[in-house]
Amino acid sequence: MTSRPGTPRPQLISYDSRGLYDPWADVRQNWPAVRVVIEPMSGDLLGEVRDDGLVIALRAGTSGAQRRCTLTHELVHLERGILDCGPWSQREEIQVHTETALRLVPLSQLIAAIRALGGVEDPGAIAQWLDVDSETLAVRLSRVDRVERRALRRALARQVPLWSVA
Repeated sequence: MTSRPGTPRPQLISYDSRGLYDPWADVRQNWPAVRVVIEPMSGDLLGEVRDDGLVIALRAGTSGAQRRCTLTHELVHLERGILDCGPWSQREEIQVHTETALRLVPLSQLIAAIRALGGVEDPGAIAQWLDVDSETLAVRLSRVDRVERRALRRALARQVPLWSVA
């Protein structure tokens, strides 16, 4: 199923072989009219939706993980149908950051990363294992709810100190 850019669509999520969301496959499968370009950008901007949702521009010189997170972020904007800035932009950005983090870091993969790395002492290593940037991991960890916290504790059998999910 495809949608016109800027038109909300049903959630059709594309995953890679590890069960992680793949925004590049999502663009190919669900947003064929959208062109993704990588180009120099000024300031701190990592990406943007342009041309009424027909172009997603990503900042040149960023890591693969940053591009994955930024592309997901911009796709969430397209799904929500909000392409311009306005008085709601701060609230919109918080919601988009949250959805991006939840999509890119499912609880099962967070648990797998912590297990694979033997703990949570190195958030940078966890982010790298999950193929996300540190900001996205921090947002995801800040959104761990009580139910997920219990699931983390159960799954990890309290073998590691859960510094940010305690």
